[in-house]
Amino acid sequence: MSKFVSVTPMKNEGPFIVEWVSHNLAIGVDVITIFSNDCTDGSDALLDRLDAMGKIRHFDNTARNPAPQRRAYRRFLKMQLAGDDDWVIPIDADEFINIKTGDNTLRALCNAMPQARTISMTWRLFGNAGVQDYTDAFLTDQFRTAAPEMMRNPPQAWGLKTMFHRGLWGHIGVHRPKRPTVESFADLHWYNGSGKVMPDRYLKGSWRSGPDSLGYDLVQINHYALKSCESYLVKKARGRAHHDGESLGLEYWTTMNHNEVEDHSIDAIRLRKATIYEALLSDPELRRLHDACCDNHRAAIKDLHLQPDTRALFENMLATS
Repeated sequence: MSKFVSVTPMKNEGPFIVEWVSHNLAIGVDVITIFSNDCTDGSDALLDRLDAMGKIRHFDNTARNPAPQRRAYRRFLKMQLAGDDDWVIPIDADEFINIKTGDNTLRALCNAMPQARTISMTWRLFGNAGVQDYTDAFLTDQFRTAAPEMMRNPPQAWGLKTMFHRGLWGHIGVHRPKRPTVESFADLHWYNGSGKVMPDRYLKGSWRSGPDSLGYDLVQINHYALKSCESYLVKKARGRAHHDGESLGLEYWTTMNHNEVEDHSIDAIRLRKATIYEALLSDPELRRLHDACCDNHRAAIKDLHLQPDTRALFENMLATS
């Protein structure tokens, strides 16, 4: 039987890692591969512990070039961590796959569209829900307001993430695979999040859904790009995985902060996720490392509050939230 193998670049996500790993285990990811780079918050040690516990595969991805996300994808493919019939799932640390069929697992999703060999999942942008302060609690509990389904702008509202059979594609892109190994579009068996065939224009490009390809019925990506106001300050200081050196500020905050609709659908796996989460943190060393990451996050927030530029950004975020 084919496996589900995820690949994720990661930097300084320490406080949120155990929840995110628990979520992916709860939906049935068989092999979680994480490529971390330039970590300063203790998350690399936490990832090493999860690797030693047999829960993930962790690789040091620190290098100067190319950008960390692209470097992680290239290394993943060269390492042959997934077989031709396995599903490859490129997913970021602020993205939670939200499956709405069967027992809410990846296997149930594939059973709902048995012909699929490539599946694109559309983002739902989740805003900060008016949360100002960082708290060590599930993101999926704190941030429950999102953009509506029919939201053409900003373009990010319909951004895609795409899982695919390894043998059909030769290259991992940020939003969708590239370089098909087959000649016809039909051979890709490409479906959207409602189980409908994707338009053949996607063979040549496009990183987002359109009105003819949008689908949330079976699966969506809950995208927690912002989190709390305080955690966003840390994200700004960290930078973005595939935009080396790009600054995050008020414009990105206002573009991504959507709280028009309440969406609790991800609660379908909450009990399963919470059970895994508590079991993981019953390991004393992992608990110590998790708490250290949370403390480092709080210390970074305290320091950023003292800096005039980030303090001004924080006040502007409060004014626009």
